[in-house]
Parts: sequence; C-alpha cells; structure tokens
Amino acid sequence: MVSDIKVSVIVPVYNVEQYLRKCLDSLVNQTLEDIEIIVVNDGTPDNSQVIIDEYVKNYPNKVYGYIKENGGLSDARNFGMQYAKGEYIAFVDSDDFVAVTMYEKLYNKAIEENAEIVVCAYFNVNANNNTMKSAQKGNLHIYDGSIHDHPEIIENNAPYAWNKLVKKELFDRTGILYPKGYIYEDICTMYPLLASANKISKVDEELYYYIVERKGSITSSFSKSKTLMLRSLELLDERFEELGLFDEFRDQIVVINLRHIYLRFKEFDKYKWRREQIKFVNQAFNLLNKHFKNWRKNSGSYIYFTLAEDRHIKRWFYKRRLYWLFVAMMPLKWIQDYRDWDYKKRHPGSDMKRYYIKMFETKKVVKNRVIFESFHGKNISDSPFEMMKELYKRGGYEIYVTSTESSWEKNKKLLEEEGLSKVKMVQLGVEKYFEILATAKYLVNNVSFPISFTKRPEQVYINTWHGTPLKTLGKNMKKGIESMFNIQHNFLQSSYLLFPNEYTKECTMKDYNLDKLFTYKTVIEGYPRNTVFSDKEKGLEVKKKLGLEDKKVYVYMPTWRGANSYGKMGIEDITENLEKLDAALDDNHLLYVNLHPNIGEAVDYSVYKFIKPFPEGVSNYEFVNASDALITDYSSIFFDYSITRKPIVLFMYDYDEYMDEHGTYFDARTLPFKQFFDIDSLCNAVSSEEILTYKYDDANEYFEKFIKYDGPDCTRKLVDLVFKGKEDGLIVEDYAKNREREWKISVLLEIKEKKEEYDEYVNSQDIENTIFVMNKKYFHALMNKWYYEEYNDKLTYIIFGYQRMLNEEDEKIYVAKDKSNNKQLEAVKKKARERAYARSLPNIKIINKDENRRII
Repeated sequence: MVSDIKVSVIVPVYNVEQYLRKCLDSLVNQTLEDIEIIVVNDGTPDNSQVIIDEYVKNYPNKVYGYIKENGGLSDARNFGMQYAKGEYIAFVDSDDFVAVTMYEKLYNKAIEENAEIVVCAYFNVNANNNTMKSAQKGNLHIYDGSIHDHPEIIENNAPYAWNKLVKKELFDRTGILYPKGYIYEDICTMYPLLASANKISKVDEELYYYIVERKGSITSSFSKSKTLMLRSLELLDERFEELGLFDEFRDQIVVINLRHIYLRFKEFDKYKWRREQIKFVNQAFNLLNKHFKNWRKNSGSYIYFTLAEDRHIKRWFYKRRLYWLFVAMMPLKWIQDYRDWDYKKRHPGSDMKRYYIKMFETKKVVKNRVIFESFHGKNISDSPFEMMKELYKRGGYEIYVTSTESSWEKNKKLLEEEGLSKVKMVQLGVEKYFEILATAKYLVNNVSFPISFTKRPEQVYINTWHGTPLKTLGKNMKKGIESMFNIQHNFLQSSYLLFPNEYTKECTMKDYNLDKLFTYKTVIEGYPRNTVFSDKEKGLEVKKKLGLEDKKVYVYMPTWRGANSYGKMGIEDITENLEKLDAALDDNHLLYVNLHPNIGEAVDYSVYKFIKPFPEGVSNYEFVNASDALITDYSSIFFDYSITRKPIVLFMYDYDEYMDEHGTYFDARTLPFKQFFDIDSLCNAVSSEEILTYKYDDANEYFEKFIKYDGPDCTRKLVDLVFKGKEDGLIVEDYAKNREREWKISVLLEIKEKKEEYDEYVNSQDIENTIFVMNKKYFHALMNKWYYEEYNDKLTYIIFGYQRMLNEEDEKIYVAKDKSNNKQLEAVKKKARERAYARSLPNIKIINKDENRRII
C-alpha cells in the first residue's frame, strides 16, 4: 500500500502538559506539507490528553492521537511506529520543540543524497536561564557515505533519536526496535541503525531544541536508575554482533562503551551511595571484559584524564578497579580528554580483521581442525550441530564451535548435557576465533562467516543454510537486495552447498546469481537438523521428561513481520490473539510459543493461564517434535514439521497485507495444511480439538517436492561427504564448468539516481558477457526497484561490502601520502585486488582485470 506521507513524526507523551503545546505547535506548522504527527499518550496521569484531543480535532489530517498503558519511552515509540505511514520516521520528545523548517530540510537532504539517515545539529536549551548552546555542528566531510567509509561517524554522532530522520525501510530491514524497559534506549538503537544505513547525510544547522535543564526535569537530577545504562550498552554490543558488524567496528564500539561509562562516573559525586558506586564499577568492568577482552591494550580506546593542574594519570592505573572508583568520586572539575585519532592513518575495519590476515598469511591449515557455526554463534543448533555430534562420535578431530559471549553459558550447558565435553567453544569475533577461521581444514556454517572471510585453497567449507524458503531470497526480495552481499560471498566460496530439495536449489542458485558464478559442488540431501522428526520415540521421551505426557501440546511459531508499511509490527496482533487463544485452552490443552527475538520480550507470558514460552533444557526442534500440532503462518518451519505427518495449521490473519509487502515463491494457500484467516475460527478449532484431526497424508505432490530426501541417515552421509569425500547415495553436481567461461566485469563507480542514467550505463556494456559489480552503499531503494522489476533476469551481478584484505605493513603502504615507490605500491594493490576476487568471485576467469583496478 503506497502512502503519500513523507515523514511520520512520533511524539510520546507522559507528564508534559505544561510544555506540550509548544512542542505540537512547532510540528503542526512545519513547512513540509506531507507530514503526519503521531502522538502517543503513554498512560500519562496529567491532563495532556485534553491537549492531544484539541490538536487532533483542529488538525484532523495531520495529527493522530493514540492512548496506551504506560510502558516507557521505548514502548511508546514502538507503539507509534505501528501506525506510521511515512517514507521516513522521526521522533520528538514532548517537552522539546523543533524549527518549523526542520523536516523539510532533513527530508530534502535525504532525497537529494539517497540517504537512509539524515542528522542535524541542535541547541541544548537551559529553560531556567533561557540560554542555548549549539551542539553537533561541523564534520560535514565525513557525511558522504556509510560508516564503512567513515567509521568516525559513530564516535562523532550523539545517539539521540530526535535529531535524526530515519528511513522506515531501515527499521523494516534490520528488525531493530527500541528495547522495552530500558533507559538510555537510544544508545542500543541508533548506533546499530547508523551502522546499517546505506548512507548518512547531514544538515549542518541547529534545527532541534533540546531542553537540557528545567526545574524538576529528569535530566536535571541524578537517579540511581541512570546506572542501568550498562544494560543498554550490553544490548548495543549484542546488536552489533547480530548484525555481523562487531568485528569491523570493535574500536568504535569500545569507545562508545568507555565514553558512557565514564560519563556516569562523573555524575557519582551527585549522591552518597558508595555501595552503588562500587557495584557500578564492578559491573562496568565485567561488561568491558565480556565483550572486549583486550580493551586496555587498545590504544585507540583509552580515555586520558587530566587534573586541573595538568597532572597526568599513568596508563597502568587503568588496570585497577580501585582507581576507577577513585575517579568516580572526583569532583566535576576533572575533565575528560580523548586522545586525538589520526583518521587518515587509521586502517579501515578492526584489529580483528588485521589479525585474521596475519593468521591467513603466517599459519598453516591444520589437517583435522574443524569449526562449526550456527546463526552467528547465538546458539548451537541446526544442521551444523547435528553434523558436529556425528563427527564427535567418530573421534580424531579437533572440534571448535562458535558462541557469542552473551550465549556462552547457555551453549556451554548444552554441550555438557549432550556429552560433548571435548568440543572447544570459541567466542565469535575474538583473536582465537579468527585464528581458527584461518587455520581450520573444515568449516561448517548455516548462515555466513564474517565479511573478511576468504577461503584458503586447502579448506573445505560446507554451507548448509537453514530452511526451505517460502519468502523470496536474495535478488528476488522486494526490499533489501543489497543485504545479500555477504551471503552471496559465502555461497560462492563454499566447497559444498547443501539443499534439502530441488526446489530450494533452484530458488537459491537463481536468486543469488550462482548458476553462472558458482564453481564448486552442490548437494541435494535432507537436512541433518530434520533427522529428529524421524524419531517418534524421542518425541515421546521429551514429552515425558517435561511432564506433558498427558497433555495436548500445541506450538505456535509465527514469522517476524517487521515494522511493515501496513501499520503492524506484530506485537499488538500477537498479544490480542494470544488472549483469545488462552480463553480457548484449558489444563489439558497447552500452547507453547516461540517468537522472533525482536518481539519475544514484548510478551508477558505470566498473564496467561495456558500459554507458555518454549521450555529451557531441550532444543527447540526436539521440543517441536514432541508437540501434537504446529500453528504457524509463513515460516518455513512447516516444511520441516510435515515430516512428522502431525497436524499443521497456517494462521494467516494478515494474508493480503503480508503478500503486498513480501514476496513469496508460491501462494501459501495452495499448501495442503488447514488454514485460518481469523482468530475466532482458530480458537474454535483449538477448543474443540478439531485441530488434532487435520490430515495431509495424501499430499503426495507436496511430499515429493519438498521432503522426499529427509530421513534418519542424512547426517551420516553428509559427514562422510565433507570429511571423507564420499558421495555415495547423494545427488552431487559439480559446477567446475563455470571456471572455463570468460567474463568481463564492470564496477559501478558512482550512484545513479535516475533510471535513464542507469539504463545508459547498463546498455554501454556487453550484457551477456559482463558481471556487474556494485558497492553495497550505491545500491539504493530505487535501484532495488529497478532490479526487482527489470534487471534481475537480464544481468549477472554481485554486490560487495568494501574491505581491503591487507596486513598492517601493506596497509601503511596503501594509504601513505608518499607514493614515490610505485613498484611497491602496485604490488600491494595487486595483492588486495586478487584477494578480493578470491572472496567475491572465486575461480572466475576475468579477462579485463587490468582495466578494472577497484577492489571488490
């Protein structure tokens, strides 16, 4: 559904009736006409709603009011986003105000420069003495790309939401929401959004008026709750890990952590709670040690403290927590001074990338070393886990498995319960991880390794992926085609690509442009993770173990919808539906729910009698196998679960809207499972046990197309393939023929804003024999539309996210101002280009390499 609204401004309201009119007046008088103002009453106890009603009445096509129970600033912002129809989203605190030209200037800048985020300067306003101080002015030279081009954008940008305009599609693509119940929620939300944006631009004017000091305001008084900021920093670190950007921006992230921790230290003299001070210092150290093992050694991250009389503190003092407490208790005459960073000499990416290159160049591949990774280490599961268990039984291998720091204890417990005591966990993103990545003979992953990963000739890499697709993949996505770049790189480097059926292979090979560019082997065989569904006895054991043998157990696993343009993020719908389902259940009929992590915490299961989250102590698939019926929607879980032949229900209450927003490979309504399109019908089926009677045993065409290769022996055959080279009983196709074809490449060197310009560029090439190479940052929303509607079937292309794979010495030569030693410089540039080809187009014969000197 297309909207004419350009900007949606979301204004959470709580206890601000004295200031609300000034805020709303500055918004309703904006010079940008196509704007909507979404005012969210977050359960305010004052008379703000009277004012909201007045503005809704006086500006009926511009101001929209909503009322909700109090849930805090994050919850109110998320609530407002459900109703946002604008191309871009903005946030305003209801006791602040804005320049009447603010959103016209920000929006025009966004359109002119095709930026997903635009920032502006602002005034810090002291309402007690009517003074203003400018903030965030300058540094325009760094606002001409993404943070991959200018990592310093992160450190130079305040995390506030209110001086930024964010493209709604960026929220949709990343799934990032404001975390409910957090304070300092901007820290863990805006920085990851900045990191994910294709481009960040700036209007270098003060357009926002931020009330810093006002009698009685929360910003003018200190509270113990401010120390809860560490929780937001923890989520910040985790979100960068989930985005696969932690390694690249480790230096910047540690600076954010240190900066905000020390700012809390400076505030400690405002109260006398010494116990709280000690607690905070300990918690701060634990956080830094958890995510940044070598943070004290990172010279770029050190904060230098200077006394008023110019006496410097020795660096070794940082090792002592007692010193940090001492700093925390100093008066505010202490000042903070950051070491100047020479950004021109700083290498792109992180120290970890350089460490990986060092290992890549100096260490040999270890013959029997293996690394397994699933979902970027967030859990140990899926097909890599099943293959790891099989290999462990055979013995003779040095086995590593990836884990994030936040999942370490959970994953460690799982290995102990499974009897895998000799498996070594390695933390995602640390030096040891990159050493193993560079030296393991065998690599198994179900998503992707980091951007810097470049497979060595001796290494064997199987990518198992993680599901038969219903929603479109890769270049066939209506939005976010550019996000496929690292997955495409991983697929192209895989020694084996595993597909559970011909259908999945056809979709993947086509939509990641692998048909012509992949040069290794594909394998068609059932997923190792699905072997559990062939074991009925195991399902009964799990049910008994959990004390559910006398219960009818339903599992509900809906897909993540994102902040869709049709006004639903799923939270409100899910909670309303769960309330009705709870009323249809009883002691003998229970519903267990597994939601996407982005909304899982938003549901309070304690309010339900018969609805619970998935239990701990058993893997998700083992528990699903123990259930009596599955309720889902567009999630590919139904493909796997159908192996059991147990009842499946597709609850597609938003079918039309969802299909308008997302692409699918086929109409879900053609599937042989029972389908409901309204909650009342589903509740009736649940309460009457009708749901347990649904059969699809005669769906032979479906079984033949999707699950005919699944069975109990899949894991053994695939382990034999990867580790022994045995292809017996498997459908293997070798794509070595693609190594013989000659190609030219054409690297897009600039953004093409107009379709006519891009048509001219494309038509100037030999389309049939050219691989089009595009930097991720140039792939804007309009280009996504052009490709989706026209170019996908015409062009062979790859997308890359720029990273030079050079060691520290070579990097110094590459970026040095002195270019006199041309022979040495050219040798370094050639090395960088060849490694880029090995990562982005391995084994492809390019006949115009010398003409295209860009690193891809």
